[in-house]
Amino acid sequence: MADKVAPRWEEVARFAGTGDRRTDGFDIAAAALQWRVTLACTDGTVRVGLDGDPSADALAELAACPDDTFGFSIRTGPAALDVDATGAWEIVVDQQLDTPAAEPALAGMTDATRRAAGEFYGIDQKGSGTATLYRMPGGDAVVRLDPFVVTKNSDLFVWVSEDDAPRTSAEVLHSVHVQVDRLTATAGAQNYVLPDTVDIDRVRSVVVWCEPVQTAYAAAALAAVG
Repeated sequence: MADKVAPRWEEVARFAGTGDRRTDGFDIAAAALQWRVTLACTDGTVRVGLDGDPSADALAELAACPDDTFGFSIRTGPAALDVDATGAWEIVVDQQLDTPAAEPALAGMTDATRRAAGEFYGIDQKGSGTATLYRMPGGDAVVRLDPFVVTKNSDLFVWVSEDDAPRTSAEVLHSVHVQVDRLTATAGAQNYVLPDTVDIDRVRSVVVWCEPVQTAYAAAALAAVG
């Protein structure tokens, strides 16, 4: 498994309020490259500082609302935000990581709920690992990638396709397919819940698709199990 992957943003915390407030605490991973606050407000003015840190006194600041802005920090570990506001506000905290994803298997992912699985192979880029399709006890269809590695890049997406073993980007593009979600990370364990509209009995492959250049990086042909 690769030690470093394409940098990605991962949500850490979300806060909302009106007026002055110190937020609840949150933790920034020691491995984080940086982290950011996304600040939005509807009225008045808002200023965000980092729990008494003078160097981050204006981590994010708005002269007047409605507006939105970003603030950044590289300090890791425990943190909280000091909000100085005259109106309502919302804040999202994200951290940037370049380590493999480590999402645990979901409760209900068992041999009994496993419907299909397959190994990744490269198409226009390199890819390896395993894709497994589950029908969860509650009815959701979920694809789990574990283990998984694909060529580093941003703007990659997970698709499911009715093509049983696509070998070119054109084959993928012209197949019946559904975009599931943005790829969480270019390496590591991760889960994807399929839209309710997908008939999993018709899903034959999982594809990693690069949207900007319209190319298939890798795919896994799924075979029924059980």
